[in-house]
Amino acid sequence: MRWISEQTASLERLALVEGGRLIEYHERMRDEIRVGTFVYAKVDRLHPTLGAAFLIATDGTPLYLPLNETIEALRRYPDVPTIGQAVQVGQTLLVQVVKEGVAPKQHKVTQNITYGGRYLVYFPYGRRIRFSRKLDLVVQRQLAEQLTTTDEEGILYRTEAAKASIDELKQELQSLRTRHKELLQAPRLEQDEALIVQEAKRLPHVTDALVMTRQEKERLELLGLSVERSLRKGRLPEMEAIDGAIEKAMQRVVWLDGGAYLLIEEVETMTVIDVNSGKTISVKEQKRTFDQINEAAAVEVMRQLRLRNISGMIAIDFLRGSSKGQTRVTQLLKERAALETKQIEVYGFTKMGLCELTRQRHGKSLQERSQESGQWTRLSVYRLIEPKLLEIATYAEAVVIRAPRHLLQDEFISRQPLEVHVLEGNPAVLFTGSSQDCLDFIKRSE
Repeated sequence: MRWISEQTASLERLALVEGGRLIEYHERMRDEIRVGTFVYAKVDRLHPTLGAAFLIATDGTPLYLPLNETIEALRRYPDVPTIGQAVQVGQTLLVQVVKEGVAPKQHKVTQNITYGGRYLVYFPYGRRIRFSRKLDLVVQRQLAEQLTTTDEEGILYRTEAAKASIDELKQELQSLRTRHKELLQAPRLEQDEALIVQEAKRLPHVTDALVMTRQEKERLELLGLSVERSLRKGRLPEMEAIDGAIEKAMQRVVWLDGGAYLLIEEVETMTVIDVNSGKTISVKEQKRTFDQINEAAAVEVMRQLRLRNISGMIAIDFLRGSSKGQTRVTQLLKERAALETKQIEVYGFTKMGLCELTRQRHGKSLQERSQESGQWTRLSVYRLIEPKLLEIATYAEAVVIRAPRHLLQDEFISRQPLEVHVLEGNPAVLFTGSSQDCLDFIKRSE
């Protein structure tokens, strides 16, 4: 498996590929609030019954701060203050997102912020020393004597810390402290780490990566990955191929080998997946055929859940095969679930013949990121337009694009490496050429 990271002026895009096939896909706007994002927000109101405060970020995003995530609760532990003692209305706080909210729920944030390094996780207000579960007691005792912290600070030693020298540990701790001081002195919205670094830590068994920037290459090499950096202008050819897979992942129908297909319906409360035989017909051995289709469908369902980041309650309507076939399908789903980093519970078949499972929520699904109430989101428009502009800039002076104007910020136009003209409508690249050619095209279009 290999990580492929593509950077544009507004986007970070990341794909996990195995044998040329897309396994996972992640993306985010550089100014987007996600898990790990540092935000300065003002306390809008307190809710004593819930024991929580509701905050407003500088861009107007509502946030939710539980009492047990406040600095005052950490300082007074095991005593518990009231929410009014912990924070006050009008106060501006530095918080970090720990859980993304899905409308109507707000993002959950904490004042117990963290900074991740290769060997350490630094908690400016953590107040205790912790260790990776993979470190034995002897190593833990040795590491505990290496670094000195204040009463307020906290540290978590990662597994890699066992291989580090004392100078490397001290240097990393100092760099994390410096980063915290810089953030306190210059309030801003900032991502914790590059998207590929976050995901590389989550899947340490993936040791190969293709990136575009020197900073990504240096950071990943510190994590022990074999990293190739593309020096060509424009886009990564590998990422262009992935665009087609993402487009297919936005569709309701997923075809299987042999003519059978899945129909995936994401609604607000749950996801329903229907397995259809399609063109696969066998009258003589129908149940055996259905069992074979169901096994292939089970493997593809688990791949689609991971690729689309579908979570919550999931019901799958498999074909009516044999009872042994149902047992085999359930076992297949559990085997695939064990390979996932997200928690998946497979409950098996109901009396109605539906197979039920749940998948741990971690952020929005691909569909939720791309559409809201049937309308384009800013992320989906930028995903469709900006990577293409990066490629067009290698051979053209100007471009005419079509996009919903209210979703394109002025900074988007100014950041691009070529002259951009925008017409109202669904996102698409309409024309490329010289500046005068584009102006002529716009006149002909009017």
